[in-house]
Formats: sequence, C-alpha cells, structure tokens
Amino acid sequence: MAAAAEDDAAVSEAPVIPSVEDFLGDPSFWSPDISPSGRYLAGIRRSKGEDYLVIIDLEAEDFAPQYRPLEDMFANWLEWVSDDRLLISLSGVVNARNGKQMTREEIEAWTDKSMKVPVEFTRLVSMQPSTGSAVAMFGDSRKMTRNYSLGRVTDFLPEDPDHILMPARLQGDLDLFKVNIVDGSFERIATGSEYTYRWYTDRNGEPAFRLNVNSRGTVITIYAREDRENGAIKWRNIRTIRLKDEDTNDGALEFQILYPGPTDTTYYISARPEGTDFAGIYLYDFEKDEILEPVRTSDRVDIERAYFNRDTRELLGVFYFDDRLIIEMQDPGIQAHINGLNAYFGNEANILPMDSSADGKRWLIQASGPTVAPSYYYYDIDRTYITELSEIRRTLRGKTLAGSQIIQYTARDGLPLRGYLTRPVQASADGNPPLIVMPHGGPEMRDYMDFDRDAQILVAQGYQVFQPNFRGSSGYGKSFAESGYGQWGRAMQSDIEDGYASLVERGLADPGEACIFGYSYGGYAALAAATLTPELYRCVVDGAGVADLEAFLRWKRNEEGTDSEDYKYWIKQIGDPKDDKDAIAAVSPVDHADRIVRPLLMLHGTEDAIVPFDQSKRMMKAMEKTGRPAKLVELKKSGHTYMSDEDEQTYYSELISFLKEHLPVE
Repeated sequence: MAAAAEDDAAVSEAPVIPSVEDFLGDPSFWSPDISPSGRYLAGIRRSKGEDYLVIIDLEAEDFAPQYRPLEDMFANWLEWVSDDRLLISLSGVVNARNGKQMTREEIEAWTDKSMKVPVEFTRLVSMQPSTGSAVAMFGDSRKMTRNYSLGRVTDFLPEDPDHILMPARLQGDLDLFKVNIVDGSFERIATGSEYTYRWYTDRNGEPAFRLNVNSRGTVITIYAREDRENGAIKWRNIRTIRLKDEDTNDGALEFQILYPGPTDTTYYISARPEGTDFAGIYLYDFEKDEILEPVRTSDRVDIERAYFNRDTRELLGVFYFDDRLIIEMQDPGIQAHINGLNAYFGNEANILPMDSSADGKRWLIQASGPTVAPSYYYYDIDRTYITELSEIRRTLRGKTLAGSQIIQYTARDGLPLRGYLTRPVQASADGNPPLIVMPHGGPEMRDYMDFDRDAQILVAQGYQVFQPNFRGSSGYGKSFAESGYGQWGRAMQSDIEDGYASLVERGLADPGEACIFGYSYGGYAALAAATLTPELYRCVVDGAGVADLEAFLRWKRNEEGTDSEDYKYWIKQIGDPKDDKDAIAAVSPVDHADRIVRPLLMLHGTEDAIVPFDQSKRMMKAMEKTGRPAKLVELKKSGHTYMSDEDEQTYYSELISFLKEHLPVE
C-alpha cells in the first residue's frame, strides 16, 4: 500500500508539458495598475474574444474581482489617476463610409471588398469605476473628427489631478494639448509638425523635447526646447538617431530620453557619450545640450532603463540585463525587498516592479523566467506578503516550463562569448535531445535568461534549444556590437557554429543532430548556414530573413535615400555595394542556392515592411532554378513584428511539422 501510494503521488506530480496552442493567441490578462492609495487594482481580462475591465479590492478578504464588459471596444492599457477615476485607452473600428462604430458582429461579418478594411481608431476615456460613468478625452470636437489616434498620454501632471497632457493631430500636425479628464475639454499648448510623433515634458509639465520621424519610421530627429527672453519657445535640433528595427524605443543606445530631472532644464537619459563603450544613465541639460554627470554606468554591459516615482519625479533606481535582469534601487531597504523577491522565486525569475501605491508600500510586480510563465503578483512591503494575481496567459497555468543554463564559450579567434541552452523537462539525464540552434534577430539585439516563447514551444516538443549571443549583438557595449560590422556570413556566422561545436565538445549535443532556425537576422543566419556550411545542420528554417544582400541594400537606398542614417547604418553592417560587391555576393544566400543540400523551409509575412517579402520570393526562385526542394509559406495577414491569429497557427504548425520530419525526436 505504501509503495502504491508513493507511485500514485509520483504520477500526480508528473510534469504537464504545454501544447503549442497553450502559447498562442492573445494574452488573457494585461495592463494591471494599482490605485494611488494602494486599495484597488485594475486590469484587462480577455475571455472568448471580449475585453473586460477588472477591479479588485485589495483590502477585501477574498480579492474577489468585479468585471465590467467593454462591449464593442478593445482595451490597450489603463492607469489610475485617483482612487475613483481611471484612464483607459480603447480601440474600436469605424465604418469609413458612414462614420459609425462597428459592432464585433459587424466586424466579423465584414465582406465589403470595395473598402480594404474598416478603419481602426483609439480613444482615451476617463471612467469612474464605481458608477461606470465615462467621458472621452477631446469629447466630440469636430476638430478631432478625423483623428483616429487619441490614446496616448505625454504627462499625467501629478500636481494637477484634473488634467493630463496628450498629443493629437490637428490639421496634420502632432500638437500637444492640455485635456480635462473630468469633462474632456482641451486647449493646445504646443505646436509640432506633420513629422512630429512624440513629445516629452519637463518636471513642471512644460514641453521639453519634440521628436520628429522620417516617412519610413526609421530615423528620428530630436528637438530640445530653448526658452527665449520674450517667452517664446525655440526648438533646437540636437541630434539625429537611427531607430533599431523591431524596436519600440525612442532611440538607439547613443541617446534615449527617460524622465524629467531634478531641475527645470535637466532630464535623465540613457546615453553612450563620445569615447565611451557602454551605455549608461546620465543627467542631461537639454538647454545646454550637455551631459552633466553619470548616474550609473558599467564596464560590462549597457544600462538603459531606470525607475522613477511618477508623483515626485524622483529617480528610484536602475535596471539592466546581464544574464538575468538586474535591479539596483537607491534605497537599501527597497533593495532588500527586491533581493527577497528574487530569493522567493529561487533566483530563477526576473522580478520587475511595475507600479506601486503613492506611499510605496504596495507593489505590483511581474515575474517571468525560463521556468516561470509571465505572471503578475501583488506584494505588501509591511507584511512581506506576496500573492499571485494572474498569469498573462492563463493557458500556461499548471504547465511545466523548461529551465535554461548559461553556456560560456570561446570563438575560434579567441573572443569570449555566451549563450543559453534550454533542455526539455522530459529529457533523460544521460541523453541528448535533437538540438535547435536559434540565433536572434537584429542583429543588434540579444538573448538573456527569461521566458522565451519560441524556445519553450520547441522544448515542449522534445528539442533542446541553443541561443548564442554572437558578436554584433547589443547589450555588451559599442565595441562588441560594431565587431559584427562587415561580418555577416563571416565571424558572426562562425560564432554561431562555434557555439554548436562547444556543446558537442561538452557532451551536451550530438554531432549531426541539429537544425538551425532563426527569424529576421536569425533567418539570414539560417540561410547563410545552408549555403556556407551546407552539411552542418540537418535542416534549415528561415523566418523573414534577408536572402539577397545586394537587393536588400538597394531597397534600403531607394526607400531611405543614399544619405540617410538608416542606409549608412546598413552599409556598415553589410558592406558598400559599390566597393564591396564581391564580398557581399560571397555571403549572400541567393547567390549560392546551388550549394544547399539540406531541407529548407521559409516563413514570411507578405506585409513585412522591415524585411520585404520579396527577399523570400528571390530565394525561392533561386531554389527552383537548382531543382532542389524548398518550401515557402506565405503569411498573408502578417508583417515583420505582428501576425494574425490564423497566420500564427500556420507559422508554428509548419515549423513543427518540418522539424519533426527532418529532425525527429525519439
């Protein structure tokens, strides 16, 4: 009986491996926020395709949530401005012909082919949760009739609880408005231009920066305020910066605007001053265009982000990524709580404080890691009490995720590198599951120890996944990133190969039992592997990768202009088509399709504006000329950074079917 009981217990505690479907689709819960007093928590719950406003009284014994349906609207984010008022950004769809909002049923049944799509709109609404009464910012002003994007806030004006600052387009220009959150009335306080896309204000709520963007959304120009004696504002161009592809930041590592500083003309920024290798946090005077002093720098990794108190505008601390998320708070007592939370999760999760009550006593945190599905938690400092509020994706509740380990290795030229290996939970200790080498995109991006959806999907299928941070990756300083310039298909590629070889040498992977799969730059790396080391991997999967380097550069030049920052950047990355034509062709996959001997799958969104779908068409045409098999899957409702639900299902179904056929798991 005792043995049987032990066996039953062992069965009941067996890991539950998530299915592919568990990872896909929309999140179940997002944008939680704590009210200023710390009593209430609000968030958005999606159930059966509909969005609900969720309110939780944190002082109630059972934390029982209250739900309010948002009917035909979709929620983007929310934030408390007081304990009895919420701001909610909502999106909907309007019939462009008659100007009327469409219901969910009308959207789903839309068949009018004479108009490509109904028009999406976003509005910011001020709501009293206790009564349900709501008012839209800008009201029903005719001036804003054709403004379909009214959902962003520039400044919550903590000293003026009845107003916020919002950007909105008026006669084509993105201007800055002061909006009354009680009745929706507004007044313009600053004028931008048709190219303006973002505003920043100083600690007093006055305009400090205006950011303009080029027509392609790839280069920004930063203008700083310069006050004149007559009270007028002059905007001075302080710098032009190329935005990273696949990035939502407002600048590259050289200069990112963070938060108002301690005086009227200062700002905290993340920057990489001239002559420095690593990005850090600095105090900056925008009137003088001068970096005043460092706040936090490192000689190992880039530091880009910081915590601020929205009410007092104080700097609370900084955070950055090494192998895991590192948080350094100014207050030693607060740091002790951060350390304690890390210990609570076994130092296996990245703990990210997202919001707190005005007195700092109640926190909202997000936890995520290789073995921790992203979830939100409530933490009470006085009681050192923590409780889970919700997973971001409820389908992962109770499912077992796989852990990762750091792999340090040395490239063939002696450069120290590191990557991350994730092994299946169900794998035996003395066996090596088939390996998927998965280089990241960018290439100026990086991987770190966290929940990675693609890695976990593959690991749940029985594969182990290796993610190398090859030279050219971001996060390790300017020199490391620039060491990848001109190394596409060369040292960047051999760094990936050396990582695989290191795993084999350590007995963590078997030779000849690996496929390579990557997206964006990772897709190029997969194609380069297929043509430059054709027998190294058993199969190759390219997701939206560059296949024809010369054509890609030509497209960039035509789109951006020869003198643009974006085109100059890509010449540094790949080479100059005038001076380096032969060198570029030597590592351009489309020029060497005849070398490919392994099965090839390509997946690409037809609406991709970062790596054109034409790149995959060119590669497929080259493969057809060789007479060798290859498959191109067209994702007809997807771009580079988004996929429709239907395309997402197709993407992972095709990927897993291909891998199982050519690299089966025993």
